[in-house]
Amino acid sequence: MRSCLIQLVLLFAMVFCLLWFGLPFGVSALATGALNASGFSGTDTKVEVSANPPPTLLTGHADAVRITSSQTSMGDLHAAEVDVLLTDVELISRNIGTVSGTLTGVRVAAPDGEPVSIDQVTLAGDANASNATASMSLAAAQSLAESELKAQTKIVAKIALQSPDKVTITVNGKSQTGRLVTSNGSLLIVPDGNKLPTVTLIAPGSGNPFHVSTVEIGATDVTFVGTIDVEKLLN
Repeated sequence: MRSCLIQLVLLFAMVFCLLWFGLPFGVSALATGALNASGFSGTDTKVEVSANPPPTLLTGHADAVRITSSQTSMGDLHAAEVDVLLTDVELISRNIGTVSGTLTGVRVAAPDGEPVSIDQVTLAGDANASNATASMSLAAAQSLAESELKAQTKIVAKIALQSPDKVTITVNGKSQTGRLVTSNGSLLIVPDGNKLPTVTLIAPGSGNPFHVSTVEIGATDVTFVGTIDVEKLLN
């Protein structure tokens, strides 16, 4: 009788340990496979799934899912490094509550299809409309402005950006001022007067998941804030 009781206690202890310590590892492996099946690709991708208590994972609910990866593609967004934390995640339906984290070396498409390089994007908030704060170097922003002006109007110009939103466009030695603004999720250069047309630098859709709401030109970089539907990117 005592031997049988000891065996039951040991069996219960083994099952408890497997559920408490082993279940998160098993679910993390399954989550990695599901993530890759959704179209996510990357190098050295790691998915860490956690719940308190761990057996809650058997219901398909995770308190947190952390994803780290490099050379990553998810939908229309590409990044050199990804480190994001998803919380309140339904693993079966893939519904996500909130997201936080950082993407570095981000690339999205400009209106002409050419890649736009963004140094860093910080994410925070609801997964289906996460606040995204992005920064790109002043030189990269000016180069983007010049290439998009040429692509959209055939006009070759030198463009300088100055704080907080001033734009100077020089064509054949003649300069015209304008402003860097946002409208309907797009980032635009709007020249003063009517000699030059409005130029779209970044627009949502067509290879770009950003919806830009504000922009500010700094001394060395340009920062714009908007939203990204991270849940859509991961499904």
